[in-house]
Amino acid sequence: MSLFELVSFTEDEIELVTSVVGRWSERNHVDVKSEHGQAALTQAIALVSSGMRSPGAIVGRLDEVCAPPAPEYPKSLVDE
Repeated sequence: MSLFELVSFTEDEIELVTSVVGRWSERNHVDVKSEHGQAALTQAIALVSSGMRSPGAIVGRLDEVCAPPAPEYPKSLVDE
């Protein structure tokens, strides 16, 4: 899946992808331009391509497959 697939999308499908990825990235504190953000974008494109149209279902699927890494804490805080 790539951004080139968006060329064949309708305006509504493009809006769905961008709004869902924006919502997911904001909720997970992930920059859309980061590796995790790009993975979420690719996954959202694939989901919409496969016929998924529910924003909530797409966000839920992104949560399952594109979860951002757990925050890393300084060793001094973990070992206390």
